[in-house]
Amino acid sequence: MSYKTFQLEITDISQQPELQLLDYVRTNQAVHKVRRFIIDNPETLTKVIGHPFNKPVLYIACNELAHAVTPEIVETLVKAGANLYYSDELHNYKQALHFAALGGNSQILQVIIRRLKLGKINSLSNGNTALNLLIKEGDSRNPDFNVCIKLLIQANIDINKPDDRNLTPIFWAAKKGYRDVVQIILHESKQKIDIESHKLRGKSAKDYIVENGFEDVLKNLPLKSGNNNKTSNSSNELFNFLKEYDEDGFINCKYLADFVNSDDGVYTLLQFATKKGLSRAVESLLSKGADPNQTTAKTKTSTIEIAAKECNHEILGLLLRHQNINIPSHILIDVIRRDNHNFCYSLLMKHKSKLNINITDDYGHTALYFTVLYGDSKKTLDLLRAGASMACKTAYGKLPIVHIDANTLETHLDECLEANLEDNIYDELFPAVYNYRTLMPSREIRNEYRRSKHVQNVQDSTQQLTSETQVILCISKSTELKHLLKHPVITSFLYIKWHRIRWFFYTNLAFFIAFCLSLILYILIVYNSQEKDDYQNTDRLLLGGLCVTFILLVVRELFQIVVIRKAYFYSFENLLEIALIFLTAVIIFKKTPTQALRKQISAFAILSAAFELVLLIGQHPEMSTNIVMLRRVSFNFFKFLMWYSVLIVAFALSFHTLFKDVDDENHFFASPATSLFKTIIMLTGEFEAQDIHFEVYPVTSHIIFMLFVFMIAIILFNLLQGLAVSDTQLLKSDSELIGHITRVEHIAFIESVFLGHILPNRVIGVIGRYTSRFCITQFVMKSVFLFPHLSADYSITIYPNVHLVTLQEEDCSGGNIAIRYTTFCLNKQTAKRTKQLIKRKKEILGQKRKEQNIIEMQKRVIGMQELLRKEQQIILNKLDCIITNIKT
Repeated sequence: MSYKTFQLEITDISQQPELQLLDYVRTNQAVHKVRRFIIDNPETLTKVIGHPFNKPVLYIACNELAHAVTPEIVETLVKAGANLYYSDELHNYKQALHFAALGGNSQILQVIIRRLKLGKINSLSNGNTALNLLIKEGDSRNPDFNVCIKLLIQANIDINKPDDRNLTPIFWAAKKGYRDVVQIILHESKQKIDIESHKLRGKSAKDYIVENGFEDVLKNLPLKSGNNNKTSNSSNELFNFLKEYDEDGFINCKYLADFVNSDDGVYTLLQFATKKGLSRAVESLLSKGADPNQTTAKTKTSTIEIAAKECNHEILGLLLRHQNINIPSHILIDVIRRDNHNFCYSLLMKHKSKLNINITDDYGHTALYFTVLYGDSKKTLDLLRAGASMACKTAYGKLPIVHIDANTLETHLDECLEANLEDNIYDELFPAVYNYRTLMPSREIRNEYRRSKHVQNVQDSTQQLTSETQVILCISKSTELKHLLKHPVITSFLYIKWHRIRWFFYTNLAFFIAFCLSLILYILIVYNSQEKDDYQNTDRLLLGGLCVTFILLVVRELFQIVVIRKAYFYSFENLLEIALIFLTAVIIFKKTPTQALRKQISAFAILSAAFELVLLIGQHPEMSTNIVMLRRVSFNFFKFLMWYSVLIVAFALSFHTLFKDVDDENHFFASPATSLFKTIIMLTGEFEAQDIHFEVYPVTSHIIFMLFVFMIAIILFNLLQGLAVSDTQLLKSDSELIGHITRVEHIAFIESVFLGHILPNRVIGVIGRYTSRFCITQFVMKSVFLFPHLSADYSITIYPNVHLVTLQEEDCSGGNIAIRYTTFCLNKQTAKRTKQLIKRKKEILGQKRKEQNIIEMQKRVIGMQELLRKEQQIILNKLDCIITNIKT
């Protein structure tokens, strides 16, 4: 650390009080001014100032500004309440004492020492006392360097306290060749100095003193400086064994049983042994009763977290086997993010019942997110089998499934169909279970809610509601994964979900049909036939019906805008509804419109209502393919046509140029606009060539007209028709997939409407207290969402051989818990695929058993062969013996 004045530039200090205080300190403003500012802004003393300092103002004054700030300013900061003991991992847990020592201003260091509490002089920064840190990292060229060392020694700092490498201050002073420092330590300290015990590569402090040629400092030492080879206390001796990696000495130390939970202010013995990777020492500590969960004020990281970060599977295994171990929820994420983590991961997964698989880090990432991101299919399947949710979003709104491999996901979906393959799978009542746990968001199921007589708090119930289709919606948008929408686990969920919420679709459809009928009847019977605003009874009835349905339509759209917000305006269907509302409002509220306006508004209103009705009907899964074909073909048709619009405009202008001066009643080419309109009509084959005056320019006009017929009417038009046919065939081949995509999009939309936050939580709570018997949230849970009230384990039982689904619901409305079963038919395609999957699983199981039987038979054959060889050898030995006896 250089003792040169630290130059600081501060801008825009008026907006940041802590920077203004720093400027006062840097410029040594009057003490009373600094004190007054702190009184007005007390938070500035403890606020951490950002880059490049990243520390409080007192620490900056003691370190970076040590040679620019007066001791009086530092004294003022301390008296005002600045924290002398704040520390963080970024600066290796340095406190004010350490920064002041490294700052190199003896007067400031003296102020800090004078204000320290008893015993705090030996505070550690990563195992280093302030004296050790100053000798190792301080600037020896600083004139106050030796003075600072004297001040620390006079404050009775522990001279023999070693660092994390078990090396003392005098060792480092001797190694660096600081003669004056060695002399100060030996002659100024009142403690006995150990200059022989602590060694690095076989050399002690005494060896370096002799090697550097100032052994004369060892002469005429006071009596107190006689050398000893024992540490100052038993705890230090145990830490010294660990620092020197002497496990035998540590285990055999007679003090170990009495100090198993001791610490050095930074680490406990167990934490330090784990950090050093000393598994035998850890085992010894645990066997003697060391607390595996104990931490220190400076090192909050638990022992098991240290073992995980160091990827030490031996120590991690010892800790996991301890009956009192507390496993941090995020430890699995820490392990997966590190290299060479396979052994540690396997150990943790053996204790997965103690882990929260779906815990997230600061960015919302789960363990599953990282295994998917790293492309580790095996670990991904392990986590999914353990219950990891694919619906846990990151802080940026991403799902883990975005990166998952299609084969991995398909394997997992196959495993989500559970059945007892030992039973007769062809039995009519053979049951199977769809397990949707990993497709659902992770949440806590509150049993108290399910058992309560009434819903007392709507807010708590609302927290139970989360989107159940976000994973499937993500699959539907992925090119690599969307084919899995045909998997029976997903199709069954969509079918059951649709069966649950179809009331919403039919209600909405019935309402809009009523609106369309009232609008069209009003237009045909009243609006287009009356000249003035004089209404008969029938007219008033039709107007009243239109007004009621119109108000309901406006309320519906406003509700969607409030819930969906910006996303509402990105939908063509919603924009069409806004246009329809505008046209209907003109029809209802415009007074005395002209007949021309009536007719034009009526025409557009009827068309808009019809288009909207067609799009609404297209939300039904059975009709979705037709609507998608209409949308896709229309979009591609117009997109393709736009590329050739230049040619169409060019032909229109050519016809206008040739025929604009012709006198004719049906003169379509008189202006560029009418010429363009006529040219577009001619695209369809309506040429009306007899009305075109080719005689004006017989050669040129015929050539241009033939070019138009050949290039536009024949080639382009047939090309567009071929494109439409191709798109239609492609969509028909994927009709089932399109139906699933439409269904999941519609279900997701309905969920988003019910999950939108319209009222504040306090208002919802008040409503809930007064409407517990008629709870909207309770109704929504039962009418829209499947879980958790249908099944706490997110599973549903089906009977694929008879195409039945059984739902079990609990009804608490009458004061008693009543279980109600609902059975309905499963669609044939899903039931068929479910049976095929079960059959394939049974075949795989049978194949595995055959392979296992073959392996066992091979083992028996090998055993019999070995037995025969032994018997053969015995017989041969006997024959040899007989032959030998005969010969003799």
